[in-house]
Amino acid sequence: MAQIPQTNVSMAAINTEVTSVNSHSLATLSTNAQVGGGTSTLDGNAPHGMGEFRGYLDSFWPSSAPGSITTNATHIMDVRAIEEGGNDTTAATNLHMTLNTTNKTLSWKFLSDTNNAVVDNADDDVSYATNTNTISYNGTITSLEARVVWTGADFAAYGGGSGFTSNSFAGRVWAAHSTFSHMDSTDIYNNGDSASIGISKTKISGSDGSVSSNQNGSYGYKTMRTTTGNCSIGIFATCEDVGNTTFNYSSANIDFDGTGSGIYWQIRANGTEILTIYNATYNGTDVLVLGAETSVADTS
Repeated sequence: MAQIPQTNVSMAAINTEVTSVNSHSLATLSTNAQVGGGTSTLDGNAPHGMGEFRGYLDSFWPSSAPGSITTNATHIMDVRAIEEGGNDTTAATNLHMTLNTTNKTLSWKFLSDTNNAVVDNADDDVSYATNTNTISYNGTITSLEARVVWTGADFAAYGGGSGFTSNSFAGRVWAAHSTFSHMDSTDIYNNGDSASIGISKTKISGSDGSVSSNQNGSYGYKTMRTTTGNCSIGIFATCEDVGNTTFNYSSANIDFDGTGSGIYWQIRANGTEILTIYNATYNGTDVLVLGAETSVADTS
């Protein structure tokens, strides 16, 4: 696309830039163009004027979008929370987004972290944030949605103790989103029975105590926001508090270890403008595992 100049605006240039129609009717072009596209004053409303197209750009997401991850990419969907005292713990990977409607920008990054992980009586929590990318979009966001899509995922949710298994001890895997905050691993706890205010969540690991392989699925599109502020969407692995009984355990994980398996995040503006933010895939060597595990070891 070639941005329409500030001077010498022509119908031919407008028709070339507005790709959804082929017309030399100013009304048709104005009502099919991106409202506020580029640096224009286009609003789509009559009376229509060629001058509204000064600085117009038709592509909603720029060619540079979404940007690239240069830090901590290997930890996206690859963190494990281990707790050795029988208490519940959580691991999560979340896409954090910040919308600025004044500057027409959408900033994003990933956070992969754990909560309440304790190994050898010491805090073992980790937190890996990627670099932030900022997208300058064209037009006006009237709706913003996001989704997570997985292919070839393996889910495992176990629980029990010495010589027995228990569905009530089994961990879980969740997909969740927030329309106003940047979620982290502290936002879903008590094996997913509790969550921070405003967090919406769905269990994606199936029945408690179940194991399933090579699963395809998605979470969303979920409504994010249209005003300036934060929002997020991600995956959580949780486990149950199994008390202080020796050999009791609870665990859950989602992993990707097959050819073509992986998980990606997409956003969609105004119902049609889709952008894939990031795709984490199994590379044939390094298995992606997001997991949480608690157990009570024999210390005698």
